[in-house]
Amino acid sequence: MEGKFIVASGPVIVENGKLLVNKDNKDDFYKLPGGTVEEGIEDLEQACHREVMEENNAKIEIIRPLHPMIIWKNPQTKESMCIVLIHYLSKLLNKHEMKPMPPIKEVRWLDIKEIKEGKHFVAPNIKFLVEKGDI
Repeated sequence: MEGKFIVASGPVIVENGKLLVNKDNKDDFYKLPGGTVEEGIEDLEQACHREVMEENNAKIEIIRPLHPMIIWKNPQTKESMCIVLIHYLSKLLNKHEMKPMPPIKEVRWLDIKEIKEGKHFVAPNIKFLVEKGDI
């Protein structure tokens, strides 16, 4: 494939039937913490740890990988590209120190039952993980 290729990594943190999500000013939906893996500097798991620390001041323990997802269009610009999203089921280690770090505006625990009922506007990869049975 010609063109841009992005690999992103992030944790899926579930506690008591609720999913940890972020909201920033780029999108109007809730999304998982995570972001682009820095080329030549880190691996997928290191990126997962770094991103959740940068976005939520959170420390995690990675439990296992979940289903990866490929998106063929940039959600913001609609530009044609390949975005590979790598998800890790993770455990939050410092719940009381967690907070939104700029540009994250809000951190919430969304009820998974409500997500499945369509009560929350969530990112496509959250819907994907629900369909796969990972959430």
